[in-house]
Amino acid sequence: MDHTVTYRFGRADYIALLRAHRTQGFVGRHFGRWGRYVCFGLFFVAVVFLINMPNWSFDFDEVDLIVYSVTFVIIVLMAPVGEFLAWRVLSLFIFPRYSVANKDLTVTFADDGIRSQHSGMEGKIPWSTVTRVLETKDYLFLPISRAEMIVVPRRALPSDDAAAELAHYIRSKVGTPAAN
Repeated sequence: MDHTVTYRFGRADYIALLRAHRTQGFVGRHFGRWGRYVCFGLFFVAVVFLINMPNWSFDFDEVDLIVYSVTFVIIVLMAPVGEFLAWRVLSLFIFPRYSVANKDLTVTFADDGIRSQHSGMEGKIPWSTVTRVLETKDYLFLPISRAEMIVVPRRALPSDDAAAELAHYIRSKVGTPAAN
């Protein structure tokens, strides 16, 4: 049974796609969002420490330790704000260049693969290229390569039951060998 989803690919979908790509990397996959922020904070504090280290004597004052600790906490807590703003700014410049930007997109999930259609262009993707399914409360993401994902917003489906049925159907197809 074919499942067809039609929606307008907007700026919010693009930002959700950026977030999903973040979870694909090593740190995002193994440590999550806050793990990324902690790694960033540690890196930043290490760089500041190396720049401010006078003649490489490893004499620490309590004040130095407190300053580095406070700096680390501030960086970790401010990282989500910076990431939020960076995605918004990036979407202002990059999003309008996408061929699907603010256009209606139709994605059909069938037994033989995934078909997409927008602005007179059509494409077909076999199920074997979908590596896994990423689910959030608002989206289903189907990674087909390190740089590409199929986005399925739940708002494009008529109900939560339809979204659950589609997610189940997709999960049943992912990892199944292709028929010859």
